Formats: sequence, structure tokens, C-alpha cells
Amino acid sequence: MSMLNKKSQRRTAGADTLIGEGTLWEGKCTAEADIRVEGEVAGDVRTTGVVVIGEKGIVRSEVTAKDVTIAGRMEGTVKAEGVVRITSTGKLIGTIQAASLIIEKGAVFQGTSQMDEVPTDRLFPIAVV
Repeated sequence: MSMLNKKSQRRTAGADTLIGEGTLWEGKCTAEADIRVEGEVAGDVRTTGVVVIGEKGIVRSEVTAKDVTIAGRMEGTVKAEGVVRITSTGKLIGTIQAASLIIEKGAVFQGTSQMDEVPTDRLFPIAVV
């Protein structure tokens, strides 16, 4: 296999979706890759990968993913198979359903949370942040 084919396969398999600053996405976004939001999303976001809402990102909808990190603003419902992390710059107004929840000092969370059982292959030690 040539080097070009290897690079193409690697890029496709690990491709990330970026909704950049200054972009407004309205409607449903579905992906198998990781999604990073630096712009604004008004609609459902679903992926089997990871969703990261950057510091300038705004999401108003339902987010369903493996893991979710919120460093910007999220209004709606977050459903994660694994971890939801709200960083010190993050703000979540809504509902969380996840196996694990991490809220850093300075973060804002207004809403409710439901913790699901963590599959035994995803257990990790508790960390104080």
C-alpha cells in the first residue's frame, strides 16, 4: 500500500468535525467521529465519539456522545455513555445523563443529573479536581 493511501485511511478513520467560530449550525448533526464546537449549534448533536464545546462554543439542543466536555455554554440535555466534564469556563443549563460527572471549580451547572452505572471496563479511580 502506498504512503498516500495510508494517510487517506488514517485521516478518514480519525476525522474530527469542527463547527468553527462564527458558524451557526441549525438542524441535526450526526457523526461517527469526534465533534468540536467553537461556533453555535441549534439542533441535536449525536456521535459515537467525543463532543467538545470550546470556550466560545454555544449549543442549544440535545447532545448524545461517548464523552462530553463543556468549556463554553450548553443549554439542553447531555447524554453520555461515559464522562461529562464541565470545565472552569463551562456553563450547563439543563439535564445530564451520564456514567460519570466532573464539575471543575468555577463551572456553572443549573439543572438535574442522572448517573448511570459505569461498565466495568470503563472504571477508573476518582480524581479530585
